[in-house]
Amino acid sequence: MYIDTHLFLVNDDLIPNITPVLDPTFRPKQVYLMSSAATLNHSSRLKKILMSNGVIAHDLFVNDAWDIEHIRDRVLELISDFDGEIIALNATGGSKPMSLAAYEVFRSFDKPIYCVHPETDNVVWMLPRDRKSFDLADRIKLPLFFTAHDLRIISSKSGAISQKLRELTSLLVSNTGKYSRVLSILNYFASESEGTLLSPVQRDEHLRDQDLQETIKRLADLGLLSVDSKFRLRFMSEEARFFVNGGWLEEHVFSVLAGLSSIQDLARNVDFVWDEKESPVKNEIDAVFLADNRLYLIECKTKNFECKQSDADEVLYKLDTLRDYLGGKEARAMFVSYNRIPAIHKKRAEELGIVVCEGNCIKNISNEFAEWVRKR
Repeated sequence: MYIDTHLFLVNDDLIPNITPVLDPTFRPKQVYLMSSAATLNHSSRLKKILMSNGVIAHDLFVNDAWDIEHIRDRVLELISDFDGEIIALNATGGSKPMSLAAYEVFRSFDKPIYCVHPETDNVVWMLPRDRKSFDLADRIKLPLFFTAHDLRIISSKSGAISQKLRELTSLLVSNTGKYSRVLSILNYFASESEGTLLSPVQRDEHLRDQDLQETIKRLADLGLLSVDSKFRLRFMSEEARFFVNGGWLEEHVFSVLAGLSSIQDLARNVDFVWDEKESPVKNEIDAVFLADNRLYLIECKTKNFECKQSDADEVLYKLDTLRDYLGGKEARAMFVSYNRIPAIHKKRAEELGIVVCEGNCIKNISNEFAEWVRKR
């Protein structure tokens, strides 16, 4: 049975009140948004999102989100306006007293009640009990997801790399033992070339390093760099320099993710800003995607963390902070490292609930991603 009017309870997590609207088979014609002074900003943002998706949104203000008697009265007023008509309650959001009071009133009037399961994104019917639960269509995209969290994407990339570059990245991840040292040297040259695109002079030991010279030739054949008469690396562009300086791993990760059918939206090199009106805070993430309307964040690094362990701490802190801010308790984060990271940092990652894919394991990263998304 289709229900064209719903009551949504507003709190700081807007996603359970957005995904039902994006499912064309379930989308109501109009929604009442119950909010308090503490959630007016969230309610205003949600209202704009709903109306932009063709749903009429009405405000239903309560003076105190913890005054259960007052909330009950406000819900009763709404129910009385729909005497003899069907109106459904999405009991997922709001404060606990708000959810309890609304549930109590809807139940007493034998009105439909559902909630959105936070892990499976299912509509779970509480009343009537014989109504079957179902999966919501995974239609939310990254820009809308970020907007729901009061963020704005400044820039992102979504194009895949060429087949020849993919062949190179696949070679590198399949032979971490051989290329780890070589890539550390190339990272140094690329890092020192920022702004000039011209590296320091290769030393004699570099010129005698067969694996290094073989890799430089591969990069030159792909048009990423050239070697001048002083044996300096001259990068063809800033994009080429970034690719050699570890960007290739981000590209590889993106290409692998793009091949997974379970992903509903995907981007790399995402720059975004929050608290835009007061004090803008800018940040970036290497790769981000949505699956089952859940946010996944990935940071990719090719540096040697044994040399500077504090860098691993920074990556874990960043992932932990962004995961909580961007996607809340249901979001997930992964640290992809070409080189192995120290045991102390792997333990810290485990404590934070951050998945680590490192060293030789990244050659099977497609399976790692598939299992990560599949795991509830």
